[in-house]
Amino acid sequence: MFTINTFSISKLNNAEFTGFMINLQKAITTADASKLGLSEVMTPFGTTLEKLIDQVYTSTGSEFTAAMLEADVKRDQTYKRIRLRLQMVEVAEDNPSIKAVKDVVKTHLLAKYTSKVPQLPYQEESAILQGFLFDLEDKLGSNGINALGISDDMAALEDANNSFIAAYNQRATERAEGDTGLTVKLRQEMYALYQQVCFVTQYLANSTETANAEKAAACQAFIGVLNVLLADAKKRYNQRISNGSGEEGEGEGGEGGNTNPDESSDTTPDDQGGEGGNGSGSGSDNSGSGNSGSTDSGNSQGSGSDSGNSGSNTGNTDNSGSGNSQGSGSDSGSGSGDNTTDPNKPSEGGVVNGDEVWF
Repeated sequence: MFTINTFSISKLNNAEFTGFMINLQKAITTADASKLGLSEVMTPFGTTLEKLIDQVYTSTGSEFTAAMLEADVKRDQTYKRIRLRLQMVEVAEDNPSIKAVKDVVKTHLLAKYTSKVPQLPYQEESAILQGFLFDLEDKLGSNGINALGISDDMAALEDANNSFIAAYNQRATERAEGDTGLTVKLRQEMYALYQQVCFVTQYLANSTETANAEKAAACQAFIGVLNVLLADAKKRYNQRISNGSGEEGEGEGGEGGNTNPDESSDTTPDDQGGEGGNGSGSGSDNSGSGNSGSTDSGNSQGSGSDSGNSGSNTGNTDNSGSGNSQGSGSDSGSGSGDNTTDPNKPSEGGVVNGDEVWF
C-alpha cells in the first residue's frame, strides 16, 4: 500500500510552512496535475499560495528585520572578538594586571560564556550578552579591562545589543498591529488544500481500477517525492528546535517558531504524527502490560502489581515488548503533541489509514 508519511506541518513556522507549500506546488507541476487527478485543486492552491507568500514575505522584509539582523551580526562578531581576547590570558602572565584576573577569566567568564552564545535564541542571546557585559565590569574591574584592551569592544557590544533589542521590539509591535488574522486564514486554507492533495493522490495510488492505471503510476511516484519533502521539512524543523528556536519567526538567521498565533493547528487524523509528550495521546506506547513498577519489554516484572484489564503504568515504562502480565496499560502523565521551545533555534511517526508510519 502506498501511503503518505505523517508529519504535523502545523508545527512549521510561517516561512517553513510557505516554503514547504512552494516545493509541493513544484512537485505537482513537475508530475503533471492532470495525471495526479489534481487539476481542479491546483487553481485555488496556486491562488492561495500566492497570497500567503505575499503576506509572509512582506511581513518578514520590514525595515526592522533588516536592522535587527545587522545588529545581530555585529554583536556576534564583537562577542567572539572579546572572548578570543579572554582566551589569550595564558600568554600574558608577565602582565600583573592580567595575571591578577587570570583565574577569574578561566573559571568564571570563559566557562560561563561559551562559544555557543551567538547560536542562542535571539532574546536569550540578548539577555546573556547583558549579563556578559555586567560580569566583565564586575569580575575584571577597570584595571583588568584596560590590561586586556577590551573597553572599546565592550562599548561596541553594548551598542549592538541595545540596537538589536530596539529593532526586535519595534518589529514585534509592527507585527502586533498587522493583519495576523489573514496569515492564520491563509494557512488554514492551504492546509485544507494540502489534505485534498494527499487524499486524492493516495487514493489513486492504491486504486486497482483499470481506468486509473496511468494515474495510479503517476501518484505512486508523486507520493515518493512528497515523502521526501515531508522528511526534509521534519529534519529542518527538528534542527531548528534542537538549536533552541521556538518563537514565531521566519527562519531569519535561525529564528524559529513557537506555537505561534499566526499558525493554524492541524486537527485531522491525517496529521497526527507530532511529538507525543509523556502523556496520553497518539504518541503513547501502551502495547505492554499494566505493571506499576519501572518495566522494560520482555518478561521482566514491575515492582508493583497488575490491576487486571485496566492496569496503568505509573513508573517509567517501555512496554513495546510482550510482558507476562495481563492488562491494557495506559501511560499516565502530562504532555502535548506539539512541544516547541524558544527563538533562533525544529515527532515521530504517525498513523495513515490505520498503519503506523515512521521516517
